[in-house]
Amino acid sequence: MRQCLTSRLGGAAFAALITLGATPVRAADPAVVQLVGMFAAICLDRFPDDAAVRQFATQQRLDVMPDERLHHMLGTDPGEGWIQNTARGQYVLTIEMPPYHTCAIRKADSAAPDFLSSFSQVLAGWAATQSGAGLKQLPPQTTEIGGFPSQIYQWDLSRGPGKQGETLLAIVTNATNRVEVRLARAIKVQ
Repeated sequence: MRQCLTSRLGGAAFAALITLGATPVRAADPAVVQLVGMFAAICLDRFPDDAAVRQFATQQRLDVMPDERLHHMLGTDPGEGWIQNTARGQYVLTIEMPPYHTCAIRKADSAAPDFLSSFSQVLAGWAATQSGAGLKQLPPQTTEIGGFPSQIYQWDLSRGPGKQGETLLAIVTNATNRVEVRLARAIKVQ
């Protein structure tokens, strides 16, 4: 099983989940491994290099998202999107272009996996590899997105004076008969 997960998520993403101290139960949960692993492999390891994200999408044979669906997700903001169908369901990858340069992974299901602890650990481990960066988790917020109640978890990554900061998000939206989890990395373009 480890070899299969390593090849699907990329060795670095899978190793990050295990090395960063994810408990065995969480590391073994396929839904958490796949969701957080995809985010790490794409949005942490390759983004903000859009060419690297496109290359990953091509190598993994992700389907290009139809323009209508992309426009529905991003509104008037420019961007690109891909879809990956897996045994666990459909994952959506979007790259939003300025004013915010954002990489997001979305997954809808009947229930959200218990991903927050593993996601926090992966973010902390990644932030520790960023020279001069500091990661601060903000208090969770509840709001409505698209008319549905949503829980927002946010981390601010500061890179020091005069350097561009980033926001990392986990958004859980409870829609009718489904829950969408969106993991995102956003860079405010100045």
